[in-house]
Amino acid sequence: MAGMMQWFQVTCPSCAAHLQVRLPEGITSVQCSECKAVFAVQIQPTALAPQARPSVPPTQAQPSSGKRSRKRKAEKDANAPPRALSAYNVFMKAEVAKVKAEHPELPHREAFKMAAERWQASPMNPQNGGERFPALPKV
Repeated sequence: MAGMMQWFQVTCPSCAAHLQVRLPEGITSVQCSECKAVFAVQIQPTALAPQARPSVPPTQAQPSSGKRSRKRKAEKDANAPPRALSAYNVFMKAEVAKVKAEHPELPHREAFKMAAERWQASPMNPQNGGERFPALPKV
């Protein structure tokens, strides 16, 4: 069984990229195709046996299967506070409302375009010296 090689999925410890590699039994060097890091992978003799499935850490080799599994979405905490709005989002929310108040006949798309043009010269714009995540005004 010394010359037996099998396909494995390994994870690069540097960039966490998943790699499909064909490895023999023993210690082998693998170069990541993403970050070019070189790392060692050790294949146990039991990993090459078809009936045995070793429990190894993610940086070690794991036999690849024919199907890819999807990552599950992380569950969101219902009690977590909402993310802070960016300066652009804060500005656009208020400015689109102003434009619609000034021009009620204007379609939303056109009102949004006018607000976006005003954003370019706005003092809230970080490119013009504004804060990236300003505090929301209290209503």
